Amino acid sequence: MTPDASSEATLYEWVPVLIWGAVIFTLSTSAFSAMNTARIIDPMLRFLIPGISGPAVGVVHALIRKTAHFTEYCILFWLLIRGPMAGRPYLALLLCVIYAMLDEGHQVFVPGRTASLYDVALDSTGALFSRFLDAAVQELS
Repeated sequence: MTPDASSEATLYEWVPVLIWGAVIFTLSTSAFSAMNTARIIDPMLRFLIPGISGPAVGVVHALIRKTAHFTEYCILFWLLIRGPMAGRPYLALLLCVIYAMLDEGHQVFVPGRTASLYDVALDSTGALFSRFLDAAVQELS
């Protein structure tokens, strides 16, 4: 028995979401811990902003990392509502929040990483911002 065209399209719509979910999962590994990203980000900051103080580097590094949280889930929400969750933004938002909680839970078991409800809130805020942005774009069109 072969799947009909509509079920194939549904499976196809999930591919970008699954790929992005894998990207988020990869970013939650110890390879992307604060200590490891500092090896790349800190020298770049010192090159781009000569004379920047050590504490300022730490603050900017933290801001970059938190912006990444926000952006990851902004993109995840957008992929969901442009694909398999089209017309169901609240379900897409719920899936983003659940994935954020699972992602942070995963970090409990990763050396060099810690779970944070603050990060779940930040991730969820990114998804919610994407929802507002989508609503605004739909209102304009």
